[in-house]
Amino acid sequence: MTLLKPKDPELLPGADPDTDCQIIPEPPIAPTPDEDEDEHEHAVTWTALGERDRRVREGLAGWRRRPSPWAVWLEKVALAVEKPVNRAIGNNRLNPFYHTGPIALFLLLVVGLTGFYLFLFFQYGYEASYQSVVRYDNQFIARAIRAIHRYASGALVITTLLHAYRTLFMERFRGPRWLAWVTGIVLTGIIWLAGVTGYWLVWDTRAQLINDSFIRFLDSFTPWAAGYVTLLMDAEITGKSWPILLVILAVHVLLFLIAAVFFWLHIRRLKRAKWLPEMHWLAGLTLLLVTVGIAFPLTLLPPANPLTRPMGVNLDPIFLFFLPVAGQSTAVLLWSSLLVITLVALALPWLTRDQALQPAANQPTTLPKVHIIKDRCTGCTKCALDCPYGAITMVERHDDKPHKFIAIEDPNLCVSCGICVGSCDGVAVTMGDLPPALLWDEIALRLSLARAKTEEPVKLVFTCERHATHNGRLLANEPQNVEIIALPCVGVLPPDVLPRVLASGASAVQVIGCPPEDCRSREGNLWTAQRLMRHRVPRLKRPYAQAPITAVWPAPNEFAQALQTPPVMLADDSGQTKPDYMASRRYYLPLTWRHYVVAFGLLLLVLLAQIWLTDVWAATAVTHSPRIAIILPDPAAALALPPQQPVTLHLALDGQPVLSQSLTPDELGTPFFAEQPVEPGTAVAELWLELGDGNGRVILFDDTVTLTPGTVLRLQYKPDHATHCFKNACAQ
Repeated sequence: MTLLKPKDPELLPGADPDTDCQIIPEPPIAPTPDEDEDEHEHAVTWTALGERDRRVREGLAGWRRRPSPWAVWLEKVALAVEKPVNRAIGNNRLNPFYHTGPIALFLLLVVGLTGFYLFLFFQYGYEASYQSVVRYDNQFIARAIRAIHRYASGALVITTLLHAYRTLFMERFRGPRWLAWVTGIVLTGIIWLAGVTGYWLVWDTRAQLINDSFIRFLDSFTPWAAGYVTLLMDAEITGKSWPILLVILAVHVLLFLIAAVFFWLHIRRLKRAKWLPEMHWLAGLTLLLVTVGIAFPLTLLPPANPLTRPMGVNLDPIFLFFLPVAGQSTAVLLWSSLLVITLVALALPWLTRDQALQPAANQPTTLPKVHIIKDRCTGCTKCALDCPYGAITMVERHDDKPHKFIAIEDPNLCVSCGICVGSCDGVAVTMGDLPPALLWDEIALRLSLARAKTEEPVKLVFTCERHATHNGRLLANEPQNVEIIALPCVGVLPPDVLPRVLASGASAVQVIGCPPEDCRSREGNLWTAQRLMRHRVPRLKRPYAQAPITAVWPAPNEFAQALQTPPVMLADDSGQTKPDYMASRRYYLPLTWRHYVVAFGLLLLVLLAQIWLTDVWAATAVTHSPRIAIILPDPAAALALPPQQPVTLHLALDGQPVLSQSLTPDELGTPFFAEQPVEPGTAVAELWLELGDGNGRVILFDDTVTLTPGTVLRLQYKPDHATHCFKNACAQ
């Protein structure tokens, strides 16, 4: 592979690489290729080495995080699903699980654009809204856009939940990450609620069931159910239902706008936040959505009818999972459980904390934060540029040092990833109170011990804590000619350490990090790859561009295979092959049409499964028994005099009592609503208010009715048609 000339160093504005980035003269931390190692021997006794061994291991183990057992188990489940996906695609760069965040934002944009198109032609009202959808289905473009809007909305919820799951098992919700976690939880709920209101707008049988569930929710948790039912009935009688649909549409649009704001809050603390996925994702996802939108138009359900109850519905389990819930008590249990789960998720950043894998003696168990050694800082800005969370800033320097800037850390924004340690070739950044040189001390010690165990050449492997966690048995029983060193992130590794490892006797060096776009520290794997490829400062020195240093970027459950990955071989002009170590460090492997076809073919299958699931007929919680709905906008208006005592509402069929409920004087001044299942057949229905003293009653309804399965009989009355009976004397 041809060695490309590196670009100018990427530094923050104002930093001069020729004057501001020169390291303050100190004893060299690593021998150069021209130096004699014999001149740098350490006069160390075995006793001193033993003490040093204990101190080094305790100190650097304190940089690594102790993963929670539940998080490790959740990640194992995810890795088991991802492994066949990676194998089928053949290139983990196209694994959609690694791109859920940017894909979710793209889907939100698709939902917004298609929703705006539908909004332009939407009308308001029970009948008008339904007819708007009918007109959509009679036009090719509108029909396809409506389907794309629906399918993108469902895919958005699925992608958001997958992103939340990934954030959960990586434990990226503590410390300064709490804002992203909390806003993500709230954002998921907002997106779900926006989808429910979208279904509500159609005003079909599915919207009717949503409306019934909303009434049950109001009845269980608020005193507003009767007033809402009365409002719906009045709008139906008067024909002025457009304000209700307009409010639902306004809520639907407002929720989308709030979701957009929460997306911004979700990533506001991230430096170099990735808003949208790469172009191949944009093109492929757009093509998939357009294809399924045209090929699979949505099913139009019958319009809502308040006088009948749908026995089933084409259920969307993503948004409408609550529709089949039977009974008021079950619904209360469902929503209460979801509320508790949400509150626990929101409190998770404060219920748990990051702990060090093995803290040093007399040190706290929490992970150390970034610490700048001010006397060594040259103001080169590389640490501030590389930090994914803005925990390091550069300020003007006013001491006697010859540099314009100095790095200032903010521990409150640090996530203890250690990437800044690898970005500082001046050894001026460390984690906590331990000197950064201890990183090399442990590497040298581990390499010396490994070489003492075997006469074979020893390969030194650097990996991250995710790989170490899922390969603990392999690390404990590593081959004799391999020494594996786990770091918090491979981004901790300074490039200058690798040549020194080779000079200290290692036959080869291998870096095994997380797949592209799947680093727990966001950019640690990317920065390391670019440093090794000489594309980012601090770079691997030019004389070592073709040194036996390789890098592999697999999933944590593919570590064993990565350990056996040979270097890329390159044929020279004479036909002989030799290792191309620069090509063996590539971060992004080349993509072919086969990779694209398999990756987007898998996404198409998932999308088709989503379409099938959202159009499956499912029975609802509604029983086949007919129901009587009692709707009294103002019960007190039926009484001749203002009530001074409680009144009892009675419902009877053929003289047999069906419902009896006491109403206080205050309750008589508010709307009343109740539903009662009854047996089918023909019967005389009587509804009356009985005065508290038993000396009078007001008959609200008295007529013969026919009750058939699935129907709803609404008992309504007009105050001027009520019959008043006092002491057995009745008057109209």
